[in-house]
Amino acid sequence: MMEQVPTMVPQTLRMPIATVTSPRQISILRTSNQPNNRPDKVNFSMTNEQRRRLCLYADEHPGANQRQLIEWFRGQFNVAPSQAAISRCLKRKSDILESSDRDPNLKRLKKVTFPLMEDALSKWYTEYKGLVPIDGNVLKQQGLYFLNVQLVHCV
Repeated sequence: MMEQVPTMVPQTLRMPIATVTSPRQISILRTSNQPNNRPDKVNFSMTNEQRRRLCLYADEHPGANQRQLIEWFRGQFNVAPSQAAISRCLKRKSDILESSDRDPNLKRLKKVTFPLMEDALSKWYTEYKGLVPIDGNVLKQQGLYFLNVQLVHCV
């Protein structure tokens, strides 16, 4: 005669089933998404003007190490960049000092491939921004127009 297998699994053998109902619950478990517990560490982005002043200070004080540059920066701007941020600035010092004519509040340096087209597009935008609704597609079309005009005049 065959033994009957119980249809109910005893409570002691049941495994708890983990359920996640939303992606937000998953991110709670990750340690990288937790807020930073170090009060002295503040995430911020340096502006071009801050980078430029840091590079000028480093040029004026060639014997200063990166830790001293961090302390100088903290004294000037009340926030301390990471050592890696200082290193990146010093590595790109020539580009940073070269681009001093741009907006000092920008946080990202981008090399311009077609400066004449960019200048023409910038002037066009400031002239027409209140008169015509301008979106990304209009800017793209106008930029292509200025680029074609620039290329025709170069040939």
